Amino acid sequence: MARVAHKDSLTTDQEKFVRMEANGTPTPDIIKKLWNKVPDDPEYHACECKLSRWRKHPKYEEVWKDEVRRQCFPMMSEGLKVIRQQMKDGSQPWLLNKAANDAISFAGKKIYGNDENTVTVQISGMPDIGSPDDDV
Repeated sequence: MARVAHKDSLTTDQEKFVRMEANGTPTPDIIKKLWNKVPDDPEYHACECKLSRWRKHPKYEEVWKDEVRRQCFPMMSEGLKVIRQQMKDGSQPWLLNKAANDAISFAGKKIYGNDENTVTVQISGMPDIGSPDDDV
């Protein structure tokens, strides 16, 4: 039995839906798994509408990002392994250079965060803001 939905939490089915969607599961497969309905069923459209409403839940994006992040970590580890192999290979200098740049870029973002993307704008030479003089 699914738990009762609250504004600040998802039901078990809602969370399953979000995680399946974040993993790229097609909508018909999600509906089949959650409610055992296929496109020919009369209730199928109602299920699609329910999923559309669930996408608007305040916690949808948070759970979706959590699932994507969870899936990305193993892929990042595999990617780093490939970059390390490319850096050790050395038979193709251009590939070695690209792998080194990729490793530096990845490590910099992980170590220093996104601060390097911060832009500070300073405006100078503007007049002081105040009331006009009464010279008339």
